[in-house]
Amino acid sequence: MLFTALFAACTSAGDGSGGVNAGGANSGGTESGDTGSFVPGPATDAVWDGDYLPVYRVTFPTDDWAAQLEAILPADQCADRDYLEASVAYENPESGETESYPRVGVRYRGHSSLREGQRFGFKLSFNEYDSAEEFHDLHNVNLMGTEGDFSLMRERLAQDIERELGVPAPRVNHVQLYVNDVYQGVFPFPEEQDDDPYLDHHFAEQTGGLYKVDGYCGGVADFEDHGSDPEKYVDRYEPKADTTTAQLQADLFPLFACAAGSDSALATCLPTLVDVPEWLTEIAIDVVLPDVDGLAGVGQNFMMYRNPTTGLLVVYPWDKDQSFSVSNAASRSIWDLHPAWGTPPELTARLRTVWKDDYCAEVLRVAALTTPGAMASRAEVLRTILAGPMADDPWYPANDHTWKYDVKALVDDFSDHHDEVVAEATACTPP
Repeated sequence: MLFTALFAACTSAGDGSGGVNAGGANSGGTESGDTGSFVPGPATDAVWDGDYLPVYRVTFPTDDWAAQLEAILPADQCADRDYLEASVAYENPESGETESYPRVGVRYRGHSSLREGQRFGFKLSFNEYDSAEEFHDLHNVNLMGTEGDFSLMRERLAQDIERELGVPAPRVNHVQLYVNDVYQGVFPFPEEQDDDPYLDHHFAEQTGGLYKVDGYCGGVADFEDHGSDPEKYVDRYEPKADTTTAQLQADLFPLFACAAGSDSALATCLPTLVDVPEWLTEIAIDVVLPDVDGLAGVGQNFMMYRNPTTGLLVVYPWDKDQSFSVSNAASRSIWDLHPAWGTPPELTARLRTVWKDDYCAEVLRVAALTTPGAMASRAEVLRTILAGPMADDPWYPANDHTWKYDVKALVDDFSDHHDEVVAEATACTPP
């Protein structure tokens, strides 16, 4: 297959320290460090096969669709959003067949992207008008706009690394989009992360409580006790996939009580509540990449799922489009990664010090997989696959952005950070 062949060629030509399993890029497979929470899923569907760029053709009844989509954007970006009805044709690049979906809800998606100078993403809701309708086991398809990532690669590269290291992170591919037969360009396509189909694919059991930490609209996770009423927590830790507030109380209240104890108490109680090695992996990935929007940084853009098999909470990220960027980090330290507008939750900071040796070892494991040479190779694989469709992408020339420069900037930003991470983890001396 083209993707795996290109990846093997690039990694063999790199610095020799960044190789991964041949199926890792979009297979959902994992290497060392699998905590047992992650059920690998091969890319048997071209929707997720990195060798292919599926095509979506959205057709609205009228050609003023863009004005209509803008007209239904709420003034409050955190408010519920309406959809316009459209039909969608999906061209399967593997089989050559076309699938037709006559009634699909379509709207613009994203928050930071909904402003001048960035391309809007799209959300396609296949069950908006028929609750039984699905698209390849998905209720929704999210096509991401630029949202600050003009390379269009950060989400896919970051989530690939997450899955390879044992975190049950969303699958990501790229797609080509046409609206009313006009080419709109290339869009990253991450898996919807907060519903039953996601749990069906990534976990052996789907009956645990699932919680979304939004950050932008719902508040960041502080893991603190705010009283006994579970309704006080539902905005900060939004129950998803039919999770009840009673489940929230049972799953999260013991965590908040544990987090309030001393370091010695934390060392005893936390492993009975959360998958500590898996949380350390997620924190290590955030600091190595880096990503100030995640669990390790300001404490947002992640999911928590109580795995019924183990009884422990695992975490996995969503919205990794700010990864590989040091420009928005007020502190780049592995002990205190954060942006200017927020600081890490106390619990995630204490995880790094109470389990200091394990954490430093995990940072070094992540760093070994993501050397500058390995990341340059990964970026080159994607650049090669996307180059043809990107040559015709209408958005970039219109906004005077050079895609190749944005790809190079991604690698350069990350390379500047890597040596600092390795040095800190090798010393392993918390401040």
